[in-house]
Amino acid sequence: MSNQSLIQQPRIIPSFIIWVQVLMFAILYAVWALPETILIRHICLIVGALLGAYEIYQYRAVLFTKYALPIWLVLGLFAWASFHLLFLSHDFALQLEEYTSIWKRTALGAIFALGLGLALGGQGPKKQSIYWPVFYFGLLAPTLIYILKYCLTRHGSNWGINAPDYLRLHYGSLPFYVPKTAYVCFCLPTLAVALGQLKRNIGSHIWLSWDNVIYGVTIPAVFFVFYGENIKNGVIYGAFLMLIFSTQVFLVDFKKHWIQKTLLAAILLMAGAGFIVNHIQKNTSWQTFAVDAKIAIDTDRYDHWKFNGAKGYPNNEFGAMVSITNYERIAWGKEGLLLLTQNPLGFGLIERSFGHLAKKVWPESLLHQSHSGWLDLALGIGLPGIALVLGSLALAMKQLYRLDLPENIPKSPSNVAQSPFKAPWLSCCWWILLASLVMWCTTEISQKVFLDSLIFWVALASSLAAGTRFRRLNLSHLGVGSCN
Repeated sequence: MSNQSLIQQPRIIPSFIIWVQVLMFAILYAVWALPETILIRHICLIVGALLGAYEIYQYRAVLFTKYALPIWLVLGLFAWASFHLLFLSHDFALQLEEYTSIWKRTALGAIFALGLGLALGGQGPKKQSIYWPVFYFGLLAPTLIYILKYCLTRHGSNWGINAPDYLRLHYGSLPFYVPKTAYVCFCLPTLAVALGQLKRNIGSHIWLSWDNVIYGVTIPAVFFVFYGENIKNGVIYGAFLMLIFSTQVFLVDFKKHWIQKTLLAAILLMAGAGFIVNHIQKNTSWQTFAVDAKIAIDTDRYDHWKFNGAKGYPNNEFGAMVSITNYERIAWGKEGLLLLTQNPLGFGLIERSFGHLAKKVWPESLLHQSHSGWLDLALGIGLPGIALVLGSLALAMKQLYRLDLPENIPKSPSNVAQSPFKAPWLSCCWWILLASLVMWCTTEISQKVFLDSLIFWVALASSLAAGTRFRRLNLSHLGVGSCN
């Protein structure tokens, strides 16, 4: 079937459907990581998926264009998971349990995101912008909830407020405990989006606006979460995103507004340097990382990593016990990669495949996860599965980047390319995928709602890119603007 035969007037989804989905997302994202919220999460996912299925049907022509390849890779992931369960399972009962729980929720989220992305892609930038404030508030909600909990936990009694348990911070195996990984998973993308929107506005020569104030305040708010929970991964990945942001802002067309850019660079440099120095002083493990790594790499001589602390830990060359975090993460990473080469099709479980495979080699081991999301996921769904995920993510990022280039944005009276809202969703999804790509490297995140959110973002980005390209192709054939 030729591209010409697929060209048709883009379907226009009623705005109330998109509004419902955006509201469902905002609620879902706010509670996604919170315990005792499974009913709310299921309602949001089901409602979003039902509407998403309708939108996918309306935009079904998009699925048969070459720009839909990332979407098909996402769908291929579910086909691979089904095939693995039926023909490659190492523990059918456990894998079936995950298939009917984690994979079911992930599938609902994917349908939700695919439909929403296609619907948004079929809208013009001006129409897209009306949904943006609610969507961004949803992204910001986990950060705001943490700050509220922090204030009530630390200062509530001084203010005469007796906060309920669900509005307080808890540590350990308590009903309302939220692990550090959850804050990285649901706050780092918000930081990325804020940086992306600031970069987009600065690129449009917009410096003083309420948008920029909100995005600017988001940055220290997210770092406050990482500092309050002492999350090293969050600090490192946040600093990396800031570096990408700075490079894009300062190295592209620096001569324009160079005074403002220099001032912004100085502020970021001073604030960032002060924050990182304080964080390093607070975490002595950074100071012994190199010497700890020497011990961790020698996994045959020092095999303490197998027992999760049950047999203690070795000393480094300074005569002090290695940092547990440094030692275990490096040793587990090395041995996890070796296990992957021996089991390229994976064990079959999203959670704790590393531990199950380790038991086959070292029956006495007490391992669970490798603390690398991508490695754990690869050990679970194998190289074919991880290739589908990373392939879809990379292709979607490439398409989003190209679509958001100024020369590729159609110009017409009804589509003001220079508006600050020229493509907030394209930039948003690109930066979220970047954040996801890096935070899955060394974060213990291959489990439950974290996989749900990853596939949601990949599906949303893939369908948004395909839907946007399809709409622009139609506009080009209809003689509205230009589309390169």
